Amino acid sequence: MNLAKNNITIRNAMKSDAQQLCIWWNDGKIMTHAGFPNGLGCTPEKICADIATDSDETIRRHIIEHDGTPIGEMNYRNKGSGIAEIGIKICDTSKQEKGLGTTILSMFVDALFTYYGYNKIVLDTNAENKRAQHVYENKIGFKKIGVNIDSWRNQLVEPQSSIDYELTKDNWQTPQTYLHIRQERPADHYTVEDLTREAFWKPAHEEQGICDEHLLVHRLRKCDTLIPELNLVAQENGKIVGHIIYSTSKVVDGNDNSHETLIFGPLSVHPDYQRRGIGQALMRHSFKIAKELGYCGIIIYGHPTYYPRVGFRPASEFGISTSDGENFDAFMAYPLYNGAFNGITGRYHYDSVYDTLTQEDTLEFDKQFPPKPQMKGQ
Repeated sequence: MNLAKNNITIRNAMKSDAQQLCIWWNDGKIMTHAGFPNGLGCTPEKICADIATDSDETIRRHIIEHDGTPIGEMNYRNKGSGIAEIGIKICDTSKQEKGLGTTILSMFVDALFTYYGYNKIVLDTNAENKRAQHVYENKIGFKKIGVNIDSWRNQLVEPQSSIDYELTKDNWQTPQTYLHIRQERPADHYTVEDLTREAFWKPAHEEQGICDEHLLVHRLRKCDTLIPELNLVAQENGKIVGHIIYSTSKVVDGNDNSHETLIFGPLSVHPDYQRRGIGQALMRHSFKIAKELGYCGIIIYGHPTYYPRVGFRPASEFGISTSDGENFDAFMAYPLYNGAFNGITGRYHYDSVYDTLTQEDTLEFDKQFPPKPQMKGQ
C-alpha cells in the first residue's frame, strides 16, 4: 500500500525502515499506551525478518511520512471474514495533536475498504488514551463495542483497561480523496495504454509526428529488462490516473565494464489530472522501491525544467554520456543514494525497444482504441 495526500504519505514498511522502527518501539514513552513503558527491546534484525514476511493478504506494516520524513507507523492484520484489525502510532511528538492523525487514519480506513476488500475494521485502545478515543469516535466514526476493565497487565504488571471499536464499510461516512499507488496488474493493461495515449496525444496543429508511447508501454511489458516491482499505477477514487514503468539500462566505461542502472518512461498522467503532483508522487515512491531493490541510480531523457524538481541533474556531472558520446540538458541522472555513481562513467545504453517503434506498427496498434483527430504525419 502506498497512499499520498498533500504532504502525507503512508507506505509499506521496508527493510531499510527497521532501524527507525527499532528506535520507536524501544522508546517507552512512545509505547506506554501499548503496554510497554520500558520499550519492546527489539532489534533491527528481528524487525527486518518480520517485514520480509509481510503481505497484503496477511499482515502489513506501514510507515507514515510527513514532508518525506518518517513520523510514525501503522499496520493492519487480516482477521478473516473480511475483517481487518488496525493499529496506528504517530511517534514524532512534534506532529501529535495537529489533526494529522485524523487525516492519516481516514486515508488508511478508506483504502482498506476501497482497494483491499475489507468490510469491517476493528481496533482497540488503552482506556487511558483519551485523545485516540476522541479521534476514533468523533472524527472517524468508529463504534464502541466493548469496555474491558483491568483485562490485561502491562510490562510493569499493572492492570490495564481497553476499549474495543469497529467500523463497517456500510457505515463509513467520510470517503477521502488521495492517491493510491500500486503495482500494475494484467487487468490494467488496456486502461494504462489508453491513459498513456491520452497523456501524450497532441492535436495536429501542436506537434508533428505520431503518438507511440502507448505502444511502447505495451512492448516494454514483454521485455526481459522490465522491472515488475517498478511498473506502477496511481489511482484516485478507484480510477487509474497515472502510470510509470521502469526497465534496466547500463553505463559502459572505456574498459568495456558494464554498470547496471535504471530508466523509466513513459511517465503518464491523464490530462484531467495533470499539474496535481501525481507524476512526482509516482517518481518519489518508485525511487524508494528502486533503492530498496539495490539499484544505484536512474538515467533518463526528459524535460530539463521538470525533472530537476525531484532531484535529477545533468548526466554530464557524473561523467556519463549518451551512447553516441553526447550530452545535453534533457539527458539527466538521479543517484538513489549519496555516491551512487562513484566509479561509474561512460556511455549510456538502454533497451532497443525504445528505438524500434515504427509508424506502421503504431497505427496498427492504435486501431484498438477510440478514434481521435490525427496528428500531422499520420
